[in-house]
Order: sequence, then structure tokens, then C-alpha cells
Amino acid sequence: MKITMHLSLLPLLLLLLVAAETATASRCIGKERNVLFDLKATLKDPHGLLSSWRGLNCCSWYGVACNNKTGHIIKLDLHNRNISKEYALTGDISPSLVHLTHLEYLDLHGNDFAGASIPQFIGSLKNLRHLDLSIAGFGGKIPPQLGNLSKLNYLDISFPVDIFHSSSSVDSLRWLSGIPSLAYLDMSWWNIFGALDWLESLNMLPSLQELHLQSTKLRPTDLNSLSLFNLTALDKIDLSGNEFNSTFPYWLTSIQTVSEINLAYCGLHGSIPKAVGNLTALTDLHLYKNSLEGAIPESLGQLCNLRILSLSDNNLVGDIDDLGKAMAGRMKKLIMIDFGNNNLSGSLSGWLGSFSTLLSIDLSHNSLTGPVPFNISQLARLNEMDISHNFLQGILSEEHLANLSELSSLVVSSNSLRISVGVNWVPPFQLYELKLYSCPLDSQFPRWLRTQTRVETIDLHSTGTIGTLPDWLGTSLMSLSSLDLSNNLLTGKLPASVVHMKSLRFLRLDSNQLEGRIPDMPRSIDVLDLSNNSFSGPLPHSLGNSLRFAFLSNNHLNGSVPSYFCDMAWLEVIYLSYNSLSGKLPNCWKQSSRIVRLDFSNNNLEGEIPSSFSALTSLLSLHLNKNRLSGVLPTSLSSCNQLRLLDLGENLFKGSIPAWIGSNLKLLEMLRLRSNQFSGNIPVGLSQLQELQVLDLAENKLSGTLPRSIRNFTGMASKKSEPIIPLMVFAFGSYGVAYYNESLYIATKGEERIYSRILYLMKSIDLSDNELTGEIPVEIGALLLLKNLNLSRNRLSGHIPETVSRMGSLESLDLSWNQLSGVIPQSMASLHLLSHLNMSYNNLSGKVPPGSQLQTLGDQDPYIYAGNNYLCSPLVPESCSEQQGNPVDHEEHTDGHDIVLYAFSGVGFGIGLAAVWWLLIFSKAVSLGYSRIVDSTCEKICDWTILLKIKADLKFMGRNQNPERR
Repeated sequence: MKITMHLSLLPLLLLLLVAAETATASRCIGKERNVLFDLKATLKDPHGLLSSWRGLNCCSWYGVACNNKTGHIIKLDLHNRNISKEYALTGDISPSLVHLTHLEYLDLHGNDFAGASIPQFIGSLKNLRHLDLSIAGFGGKIPPQLGNLSKLNYLDISFPVDIFHSSSSVDSLRWLSGIPSLAYLDMSWWNIFGALDWLESLNMLPSLQELHLQSTKLRPTDLNSLSLFNLTALDKIDLSGNEFNSTFPYWLTSIQTVSEINLAYCGLHGSIPKAVGNLTALTDLHLYKNSLEGAIPESLGQLCNLRILSLSDNNLVGDIDDLGKAMAGRMKKLIMIDFGNNNLSGSLSGWLGSFSTLLSIDLSHNSLTGPVPFNISQLARLNEMDISHNFLQGILSEEHLANLSELSSLVVSSNSLRISVGVNWVPPFQLYELKLYSCPLDSQFPRWLRTQTRVETIDLHSTGTIGTLPDWLGTSLMSLSSLDLSNNLLTGKLPASVVHMKSLRFLRLDSNQLEGRIPDMPRSIDVLDLSNNSFSGPLPHSLGNSLRFAFLSNNHLNGSVPSYFCDMAWLEVIYLSYNSLSGKLPNCWKQSSRIVRLDFSNNNLEGEIPSSFSALTSLLSLHLNKNRLSGVLPTSLSSCNQLRLLDLGENLFKGSIPAWIGSNLKLLEMLRLRSNQFSGNIPVGLSQLQELQVLDLAENKLSGTLPRSIRNFTGMASKKSEPIIPLMVFAFGSYGVAYYNESLYIATKGEERIYSRILYLMKSIDLSDNELTGEIPVEIGALLLLKNLNLSRNRLSGHIPETVSRMGSLESLDLSWNQLSGVIPQSMASLHLLSHLNMSYNNLSGKVPPGSQLQTLGDQDPYIYAGNNYLCSPLVPESCSEQQGNPVDHEEHTDGHDIVLYAFSGVGFGIGLAAVWWLLIFSKAVSLGYSRIVDSTCEKICDWTILLKIKADLKFMGRNQNPERR
């Protein structure tokens, strides 16, 4: 009976369910549902974000909310909840959206509309109260139609698609006057440079509470143009990243309600106004990265609500003691003090321990003195402390750190602080960052670090750490990503357990006394620097597969260069110089297009340069000097068209210098091919190297003349303001940083010197010890900034060109052991920077220009003019007679007038000779006298000939025994 009754009610229940479903569906307005279908059709949804948009009940769809009473869609929240653009909606926004006339909330944040302009029709959604189009890939011009959204109180259109360009811009903000209820405005990264009325426009928003105009290229302005200041409700203001290049915007001090001010990176100069101390509601003040100067006003001590005070990276001065005491009196809520990178002086005593709420303090890079006060142990909540790069003295002990149980970052580097803790000390904290570099440690590698199981960065370089590395290094510090122990006195072997440090990215152990074989490295290693040690044996089986920078120079490594370098997809730099590596270079570089530096110099490598070097299309510098490499220069190098430095010196290369160096390697700044077996002419094509600053072709077998196109080396006539190929090495995700300068050996001033930090300032040409002939071209004078010129030990002839005097930067000039003749140009007396000169063993004549640098250098070294028999100098008065002429000069200057003179002289000589013969035949007395004169003259001629022969032999022996010649 009951069952029958229940079955009879079943159709009624089903009817009620259908009616309920119909009633629920009816809440979604059909016309508005169709708008959403249109929107879905125009959008591209790669991850199915809108997959629920089907059926009749659109109010239950993803991101859609309806009014409970009317059923109208009032909220559309389609923001990308994932950081990656992979999940973003793309495509177009359907114009049908204007039919959602009841829409109050629209959020498209984080999607990607590929630079499309913000649709003008959005300005028709007049019930909108919240509009978020930030980071959604919009660009172009901001439509002024947004000013029609009179009910809007939240507008965020920040971060357009082209934040580093100027196309995402606005010429005026007058349209803001149509949104008087606006409380939140964020237009960060749009170009508002053209909106001269920006402050006047904002002043029309009396309800504005939060303003973000970060990096919008705002122009500085003030209140003078405003009759009434309406921004009385403003609570937070962020104008950071705008290059105002002005003083502090004083109008901000009129906003008594403001709690947060961010003016970082605004190019502010002048002092911080004392009136800032009147903003008693202020909780956050960010003025870092400006050019503010003067003292920090003590009036800031009145800001009793202040939580964050960031004034780093300015030019602020003054005694920090008085300021610290003024702040300690009332600032009971302060959690962050950032005064780093200023010029503050004074000590930490008497005030630092008073901020019991402090979480972070940065006083680095100032001129603070004195000890670290013991009362810092009262900062029980302290999480980060950076007091590095000051002049602090004394001891940092266990007592200082005893109560800092929350400490996670301790940076005290570059002080005179001595770190002194007990051998068995167990710290109360767990650090993620420890930097003590340049602070002397009392012990060997600190044992207490074994307790820091969460530490990610350790920097103890230049701390005088001695002894061996502990075996627990690779097992206890498993979370370590950056370890720098360089420039210490570590001995013994590198523990093999390092391979188990799965998070290690940055490892610097260079400049120690470590020995033995290099163990296998963890797969995660990114930067590895083991240079300047005594590691021996072949390279390990594995250096990881993530390696980008490998610095292994100055060790005792042997064996061959492993081919696994070719398989490292991320490899950028390999330094293996100054080892004992042998064999051939591997020919497997076809997948190595990321490599920018290769240095295999000073080894025992042999064979030819591999043909696969043609794949090194990103290569900036190549050092293969001081090996036994041979063959001709392969055309594979011509593909390395990004090369700035090429050093192949001290090898066995032969053949001619290829012309493609000039045509393909046009970015070359340093070319060093000295001490090889190159022959033939210097290619005229080298003149295409307009960036060239150093050209070293010395000690080869080059012949021919110096090309006149030498004047095209414009890099030797212009200044360079930055180092050649600067390299800053760091590990992604860690705090390890290292700097490496490019270096090159340059023979100058009579010796070989290595140039590194100032290499970019060097301009040098060395063509010495070749077989070059002809004259020094006058065009050489175009190289105005040349510092070093060495043309010695060739067969150059002719005169020294006057144009040499135009090279006013010349510091070293060597023209010795050539066949130059004529006088030293008087104009060379103007070479005031010349500190090394050698003109010995030529055929120069005349006087050394007096009262000049040339005389001064001669006073220091009289041999710089030796071997010029017709050169007159007060230092070597016996070297010539002023009445004597240089026969080489006479031969060189014979012209048509001389021929006529010789013809008349010949006629006269013939007549005179006939007269003499007549006397000799017919006069006995004359005949006897003439015989005596002839005998005497012959005797003198014989003596003079023998003397010349001795001098020539001595000169020849000197040429072959001179060490410079070799």
C-alpha cells in the first residue's frame, strides 16, 4: 500500500525537479547567455578554461556571477590564475560584450591579447565598478572612452604588452575627470610622457585612495598650477621608476592621509625635506636608488607609525648615531631599515639594539666605524642583517648572535671584523645566506656550518681559511646552491662527496692550494672555478650537464681535452689555459653555438684547428696561443663573425694571412698572430677591421710593404669607453657572482706585459722581426691614439714621416734595426707621452731634435741612437761630424739638377786629369812627389777599409746575439 502510494508520487517529484531546473535556468538571461557564447567563439582557450560554458544555466559557468534577484550577469572574472602565458586566453574580445549592460566586474588580468588596443566599447559598460586589464597584452593608445565609466572605483590597466617601448601611450589624462568615484588607479608602465596635465587630471579624483604610476615617464610637476588640492584621501602612492630628475616632489608633504610613498628610481636630487616628518600616517617610505644628498632629517623620528624606511643607494651623509637615537625614541613599529650604499658615518653603539621589532637592517657600503654592539642580541625578531663594506672593527662573537634565533641572512663582509666562535659552537639559527668574505676567521673551515642544513649561499672567500675541506661538505650541506671559498689557503683534495650536492649551482675554489684529481661534479653545476690551484691528472669523467662556465686554468692538468665539452648544451665559457694538456683539439663542436669564450692557451696541444669551429657562431674571444698547433688558418674560423679577440700567437701556423680575416671578422678588436711562420704580404683587406685596437704580427716571415690603408684602423684613432667583452658570471637562482676580464699579452716598452682590466684602453701595432720593405707610409699618422708602435728588425727604408708627430698618445716607439735614413723630424719633439724609444742601427743623420722628449730619453739610455753613424747627438759627439753628410741621403736625393752638375764636373775632371798626366810624364820632381802621395793615400784607404770591416762584423754579431732579435 505504502509502496503504491510512493510510486504514485514519483511523477509529481520528477515534475517538481524539472520545474526547479527550469526556474534555475531562467535566472540566466537568454540574451546575455548568447553574449557569452559569442565571447567564447572569439576567444582561443588552449587549456579549456571555458569548458563549462555550455547548457542553459550561464550563472553557474566558470568566472560568471549573476544577480540573485534579477538574474543579470554582474561579474565576469576570466583572469589567468597561472603565471605562465601558456594558460592565457587569446584571440579577440567580442563586441557583443556591450550587451552585458548590468556588468559591474570585469577581470581579464594575465591573458594575452597580442598588443591589441583596449576595446573602446568597454566604455559603454556604464555599470562597471571594477575593471582589471593588467598584464593582458593590450597596447596602443588608451581609449578616452574609459572616462564614460562614471561608476568605476577600481581601474587597473598596468603592464601593457610593450613596456620597453613607447607605442603603449596616452597623450592626456583628462578623461579621468569622468570617473569621480575612482578609488584605485594603476597605469604602471604605460607611456604618459605626453600627458603634461597628469597631476591636474588626478586632482579631479577626490575619492582616489591608491595610485600606481610606476615607470610611466612622468614629467616633474608641482602644485603651483592647482587652485585647490583635492587628493586629500590618498593613502598609497607609487611613482617609482619615473626619471623626474628633480628635487623631492614637495606637494606630497601636503597629503596628511598618505601611508605609503614609493619614489624609488626617480632621479631625485637635493635633500629630503624636513616636512616629510609631518606625515604622521606614513608607514612605508621608499626613496632608494636616487641621488638624494645631505643629512637624513631627524624629523623622520616623528613618524611613529613607520614600518619600512628605505633610503639606500643615494648620496646621504651624516652621523648615524644622532639619527639612530632620534628614531629609537618613537619608532616602535619599525621592521625594516635600509640605509645601504650611502656615505653615512658614525657607529652602531647606543641605538641599534633599541629596535626590538626590527626584521631587516641593511647598513652596507657606508663608512661606519667601531665595534658591533653586544645589544644586537636584543633584536630577537631579526631575520636579515647586512653591515658589509664598512670599517667596522673588533670581534663578532657568539655573544652577539646568541639570541638571534630568527636570523636567516648574515652578511658582514669587507670589514675588519674578526669572526670568533668556539669550535663546538651550535648557533641558535638556521641561515639561508652567509657572507663573511674578507673578514678573518679564527679557525679552519667553520665546523658549525655542519648544523646549517638549510643554507643556500656561503661566501668565505679571502677569509684566510686554512687546512683541508671536510668530508661532510657534500653530505651535510645538501641544500647549498652557491659556495665561494676562493683566495684562501685551503690544501688537500676536493672531497668526492661534492658530487652529491644536488642543488649546487655555483662553486668557486680558485686561488687555493688544492691538489689531486678533480672529482666528478654534480649534474646541477652551473659555474665552476677551480683555477689557480695544483690539481693534476686528466679532467674528470663528468662536469655535469648544466655547466655554463668552466674555469680550470693554472693547474697541472694533463691528458686531452674531453669531447664531452661539445655535448654541454648550455656551455658558454671554457678556460683551460696554463696546464699540460696535449693531443689534438676535439673536432665535435657542431652543437656549441652558445660558446662565447674559449681559452686553451699555454698547453701542449698540436694539430690543426678543427673544422667544426665553424659552428661557434657566438664566439667572442679565442685564445689558442703558446701551443704547437700547425697548418694554415682554416676557413672554418671565418664563420666566427662575432669574434672580438683572436690570439693564435706562439704556434707553428704557416702560409699567408688569409684575406677573410678582414672581410668576415669585422668586429675584431684584438688580433695577435705573433711568433708563427706566416709569410707573404700583409693583406690589404685587414684594413676593413675598423674596430681593431691591437695588431700583433711580429716574429713571422712577412714581406712586402706596409699597406697605406693602415689609416682605416679607426679603432686606433677613437676612444673606447668600456672594457672589451666584459663578463659577469653568476648562477641563476643563487647569489654567487664573479667577474672576469679579458686579457692579452702585448709586447711594449721593451718587454711583454699582460693587459686585462685596462686592455680596452690599449692601442698597439707590432710588426717587428719580419722582412718588410719600403717606406713607413705617411698615413700611419692617422692613428691618433696609438700607444705602442714597433716596426723594428725589418728592412724598412726612406725617411721617418713627419706625420708620426700627430700620434700624441704614443708611449713606446721602436724603429730600430732597419734602413731608415734622413733626419729625425723636428715635430716629433711634441710626443710628450713617449717613455720608450729605440731608433738604433739605421742610417739616420743630422741632429737629434734638442730640448725635447727625444733628448730626455737619450739621457736615460744613450744606446737608443746607437748604430747611426751620421746622427749627431750631444750624448755621442764622436758619432759624426756636423760637416759630414750621409751618403745614403745623397743617393736618395739625386735628381735632374745633380745630373747636369755631374756632367760639367766630368768635363772639368777630364781636363784636370789630362793636365796631371802631362806633368807626370814631363816633370820628374812632380812624378816622385805624386808617387809619395799615392802611397800614403793607399795606406790610409787600406786602414780605413779594415776598420769598416771590423765594425761591420761587430754589427753583424750584435744583430744575431741580441736577445730581442731572437
